[in-house]
Amino acid sequence: MTRRLIRGSVLVVVLNREDRRALFETLDGYEFDAIYTAKDFAQAHAFLAQAPRLDAVLLEFQGEAVEAVAFCKALRGSGSAAPVVGVATAADLATRWRIEDEPDVVADWLRSPVLGQEALHRLQRVLAAGKPAFDPRRTGERPLVLGGGDPAVHDAADELGIAFEQHPDELVLSDLDSGRIVDANPVFCRRSGIAREQAVGRSIDGIDLTHDPAARHSLRQALRRTGAVRFRCDKPDASGRPYLVDVAAQMVDTPRGRFVLSTLRELPGERALHDALQAAAALGRPSGSPGEGVVEALVAWLDADAIWVVERADATSDVESVLHQHGEANLPEGFFPDVFRRLRGGEPLVHAENAALSLGRDRPAGLAGFEGFAAAPIIDQRLAQTGAVVACRRRPFVAQGLREVMEVAAARLGLEMELEHTRALGRAQGLQDSLTGMPNRLLFNDRLDTTIKEAHRTGEMFAVLFVDLDRFKNINDSLGHGVGDEVLMVVARRLRASVRASDTVARYAGDEFTLILRHIVQRDDVLRIAEKICRVLESPLPLDDGRELHITASIGISLYPDDAASADKMLQHADVAMYSAKGMGRNTFQTYVAVPEESHQQRLALEAKLRQAERNNELRVYYQPQIAADSEDVVGMEALIRWEHPELGMISPGFFIPLAEETGLIVSIGEWVLRQACADTRRWQDRFGMPLRISVNLSALQLRQPNLAEVVRRAVTDTGLDPKTLELEVTESISVKSIPNLMETLQSLRELGVSIAIDDFGTGQSSLDYIRRFPADRIKIDQVFVRNIGVDPDDEAIVRATIHMAHNLNLSVVAEGVEYEEHFAFLREHGCEELQGYLFCRPLAPASFENLLAERERLLAAGAAAGGQ
Repeated sequence: MTRRLIRGSVLVVVLNREDRRALFETLDGYEFDAIYTAKDFAQAHAFLAQAPRLDAVLLEFQGEAVEAVAFCKALRGSGSAAPVVGVATAADLATRWRIEDEPDVVADWLRSPVLGQEALHRLQRVLAAGKPAFDPRRTGERPLVLGGGDPAVHDAADELGIAFEQHPDELVLSDLDSGRIVDANPVFCRRSGIAREQAVGRSIDGIDLTHDPAARHSLRQALRRTGAVRFRCDKPDASGRPYLVDVAAQMVDTPRGRFVLSTLRELPGERALHDALQAAAALGRPSGSPGEGVVEALVAWLDADAIWVVERADATSDVESVLHQHGEANLPEGFFPDVFRRLRGGEPLVHAENAALSLGRDRPAGLAGFEGFAAAPIIDQRLAQTGAVVACRRRPFVAQGLREVMEVAAARLGLEMELEHTRALGRAQGLQDSLTGMPNRLLFNDRLDTTIKEAHRTGEMFAVLFVDLDRFKNINDSLGHGVGDEVLMVVARRLRASVRASDTVARYAGDEFTLILRHIVQRDDVLRIAEKICRVLESPLPLDDGRELHITASIGISLYPDDAASADKMLQHADVAMYSAKGMGRNTFQTYVAVPEESHQQRLALEAKLRQAERNNELRVYYQPQIAADSEDVVGMEALIRWEHPELGMISPGFFIPLAEETGLIVSIGEWVLRQACADTRRWQDRFGMPLRISVNLSALQLRQPNLAEVVRRAVTDTGLDPKTLELEVTESISVKSIPNLMETLQSLRELGVSIAIDDFGTGQSSLDYIRRFPADRIKIDQVFVRNIGVDPDDEAIVRATIHMAHNLNLSVVAEGVEYEEHFAFLREHGCEELQGYLFCRPLAPASFENLLAERERLLAAGAAAGGQ
């Protein structure tokens, strides 16, 4: 880019970091003879002692500016005639900085925070003049008054022959280049509620409340092209309330510069309609609680003495409850029934003035004290009247738009009330397992958190039991899911019957059940209950065809506070104990053991089994679909590792992955998962003609590999997978400091065509700057936040903020742990592109995932055939 040449050498002595950045961002685009900068006044004096050639100085004045004044005197004492452009805050400018002993030093002033283009304009002006722009001591010349007028203003006004003081309209004169106001007439100052000195120096854009930068840019371009423009905008009055004005702007050329003269004229005939439209728009904005935003919007527009939102118990009932009320009014007992009776036809009742007289004897009781009255019925989706919104005013209402705004308010209130009832019902249903009617994972987690808080306060001991049915997969595979569902319902009933009413039994996931046993006195009490559950569950279960099933369960136990003090640790330890029970031969129970010697032995044994698992092909890659929120179609999948032990069955990844990372086995296991996932993905892409994307997790140890990029390149090359369809997931908690060359490694992966996702987002402590610099393409919202949608407003706010932040950084978003329709609706509403969770599908073995894609293909073909008929 060619830089424009500006003759002159400039010294910059500006200590404020933001002002200095604004100056250099602008000045860097121009080629001066020289630009010098001093980090402080000591360096500035040292530079001055070298007798440099200076044509101008940008000098910061802070507070009393003792150092700045001293430097100005030193500048003149050195024999330099370089003019100074002072930089000061609005508060300091109000003191009208001058250097009385050396009046010719400060040629012009800049307001801090600095606008780059304004600084350039003033710098060019003093460089071109080659002398100070004014001298306060010269007879007949107006000094530059900071916060006041500029001599150019008066010159422009005189040349145009404008009587600023007597003109009936609002007049504003502004600088064409900077957009800063340089003068305003008394009418403008009075309507705006500011002094003339306060108006000068402000941006002319401040008179327009629409805040549309694109429209302003277009107007400025048109003004430069044609010399005059005309438009309408909202301008704030002295109280901050907007009013509609017609603005005629004309460009004025003077010897002192180019200015814009703007004439503002209020449009009183259109203001009421404009306000009504604004009120109607405000009614649609979201608010905290149902109806709250509607009432606030009506209060702002109507200036009513009283507003009520009233709900009826049902369409035929006379029993009503006031949901929202603004203002105080003593109403007789029959006021609202009378209003409901008058609104029975479904039409609003609006009297902007003389309400009591207009309604006559049939007016609602208690209306006598009000001049204005407006009411509209609230109608639900069944077209039944469920409430009303009522507004009263002791003075007349503005009639224009009143009926329409009340109708919009009533319609909005009807939707919000209906939505709140639906949400309340959905919250109750969303916390229950649909098959067994038991509490689900969300409700169990909430109860566990509550129990921990109570136990911490009271010193209570309680236990968490993790119950996993043995070989349940064989029942589903051999007898079908219908029998499997029947088994789960019988197990639920037997578990519920085995414990007290004060205990909690939940279906946690699939064939996993969790229990909270309250008020435990001795550990043996828990063991007796676990023994009882094992014996109850192993009782024969008769089937409809006369056969009997024998089911057993493995149970893990953790106790509070002996084994853990947090919900996550309680569940994790119970899960570990459950796998220990499976290792003991199933159909038994185990408590969590944390004795160092035994733990060490268990760890060594598991490590040996894990090494054998890698050699004996016991590891499996499962795939969980990722769904597009808009089309609800499969667009990709995440590869998840599983360990299928020949004796212990499926072992939880949360149990063996940490061990694999500690022993370094994760490097070879991770490479095997990567190659297997790439091969399966390429096969399915070819088989079904879909551009499926595969997501594979990278551990911290893998990221430390210096040849990681080469490992990935070989995997995609050997399998024939297009790198653009491979996504590598990196956990947010991974630190740049702990992994050398992390950014370079990730960048080299992206150069292969591979995309990068930040996994488990929200659980780490990354700064926004870290996220901004991180070479990522997608963010995966952690399931701990997603699962609380509809339950915890704080987690909902975190999810919304994450989506908004990701989109601002041009990153797409996928949400993990989507389990309920409420999660789906919330995430889609707020712009989350892709979803993953049990609502759509569990992680599937490769054969099952291929069957899912085949079924999708069959359904699409059937739909296309039906559409062609």
